[in-house]
Amino acid sequence: MHNVYLFQPQYTTVVNNKVNNWIPYSVGTLWSYTQQFPDIKNAFVLKDLIFKRENPTQLLARLDNPSLCGFSCYLWNKNYCLSIAKQIKQQWPKCVIVFGGPEVSGKMAQHDFIDAIILGEGEENLVDVMRNILDNKQPDLFLPKKRLQELDVPSPYLTGVFDDIMANNPEVMWAMTLETNRGCPYSCTFCDWGSLTYSKVKRFDLEKIASEIEWIRNRPISYVYLADANFGMFKERDLEIARMLRSATDGSTVDLVSVQNAKQSTEIAFEIGHVLGSKYAGVAIAMQSMHDDTLDAIKRKNLPTNNLKHLLELSVQYQIPTYTEMILGMPNETKASWQTGMSQLLELGQHNSIEMWFTQLLENSELAQPASRARYGLTSVISKNYISLKKHDDWQDIDEETELISSTNTMPLMDMVDSYMFGWMIIQLHIAGYSQIIAKYARFANNIDYEKFYVTLLEHIKTDPLFQEHYNYVRESAVKFLQTGEVNDDASGHMLHSVSAPWLYDCRDAVFQFVFDVANTIAPVPDWVLRLQHAFIHDSACDYPLHVTGDYNILSQDATVTHYVIDTKITKDLASFGAASIRRKGLLKNIISIGVDTAA
Repeated sequence: MHNVYLFQPQYTTVVNNKVNNWIPYSVGTLWSYTQQFPDIKNAFVLKDLIFKRENPTQLLARLDNPSLCGFSCYLWNKNYCLSIAKQIKQQWPKCVIVFGGPEVSGKMAQHDFIDAIILGEGEENLVDVMRNILDNKQPDLFLPKKRLQELDVPSPYLTGVFDDIMANNPEVMWAMTLETNRGCPYSCTFCDWGSLTYSKVKRFDLEKIASEIEWIRNRPISYVYLADANFGMFKERDLEIARMLRSATDGSTVDLVSVQNAKQSTEIAFEIGHVLGSKYAGVAIAMQSMHDDTLDAIKRKNLPTNNLKHLLELSVQYQIPTYTEMILGMPNETKASWQTGMSQLLELGQHNSIEMWFTQLLENSELAQPASRARYGLTSVISKNYISLKKHDDWQDIDEETELISSTNTMPLMDMVDSYMFGWMIIQLHIAGYSQIIAKYARFANNIDYEKFYVTLLEHIKTDPLFQEHYNYVRESAVKFLQTGEVNDDASGHMLHSVSAPWLYDCRDAVFQFVFDVANTIAPVPDWVLRLQHAFIHDSACDYPLHVTGDYNILSQDATVTHYVIDTKITKDLASFGAASIRRKGLLKNIISIGVDTAA
């Protein structure tokens, strides 16, 4: 028998303060597929699935004469996988080393310890490699893109592929990947999804999906992640899947269900969220940029802005949170267009959550190819551990690397830094809530658009005694990061701006006063708005609910005497999560509703 080891090592993830290991779905699916063929099933035995980052010395010590080691390679494990594979080849020279996954390209040929590189979907190519081994033939170095004509892959969940690792790790809570379709009809240049799976979307059998969802019951699963590129594009089918998930996860150990919403989001995203209930992570409205020239360059057309406004209104109607993704440093974006775009999101009603990313040059994306780099004047920097994934007891001695755009021919590096700092202000002050009430009053009562308000605020921040030192520290950190890829304070490059969260909370009273004073340099703002701004941010010393009366209704945007009732989102069961977790969940922003005058 030929001993097989399949590697999909991932960092742990934390959901509601529970540490989860990822079930290695991709390699499990590959193995499940190969077991359909008697010649392979009778000749190969799966010795182990490597699902976490562990000490390489201890890992290699338990390998038993491997004939085939397959690695599923992603941004978060590429360097780790290469290091392990090299050591395996040194110890067992006849072992066939196979690499596949999103981070695999022809460049992998530089590593002489790799015997086969699978480009695209891996099921059929892995079978070919295994039959080469049976025939004592060396596999081809490059295995071309093949796509399954029918998604009739036996489920690794239902065929017991993961039973051993779950039985051997009884203390572990698991994060589970669920795949209901495969493929992406879009060709966004910054993404590798469409290029890896071609454009046509193929669907798995609904009965198989139903059985996999049923598999969740009575198993230690805390997080379910739907890996579909556009969940919701098959409306009735996906609603049925959502209902199955709700039924299976109610009363289970599952805390969170996350989906990749269809790129052209419609009301279906909120209908799905309504079905999934409180465990739903929220609706992602992925804009990337609000600049038409940029959207043309990256082959990404957003929803018309009136539709985006409608979606944000639906968020209130369905009481389902949304978050909007913006990516800094993409082709044709300028400092001015970025500033306008971030402000436009506020104008359209996004006050809940904005995610800001630097543009990643993914290995198989169109944007990372030489022609795009030359056309848009792209320069880049290599960042170690761009996304903060290190947690718990993950083995951390091998850093992962991400290539990020540091400048373009329309956004020089220092313009990139200035744009980042504008995004920092929007996210850390407006979205986090410290300036939101005052900014909304200025917008609705005084007709001061958000861009004018925040451009003015940023100019005062740069010279204010309270803010200046902290602002300069964050800005210098951004300069250092874009020049060297290095970060301060063991932060992640993606979340450089998060260093401000505890500082702002500790200084919140002074921050409120500062924003109020700046607003009054533009147009008069009454004192009750400052009181409401104070009340909007949670204070553990307060007895809730709080009450504020003013002469303008910020919620309905009309000039009437209004009695505001302010209550906290933080219940006793959430209080134990800690300040950082509470901030990430947006729980520091209290709930404002309209009530009666308690003084009457």
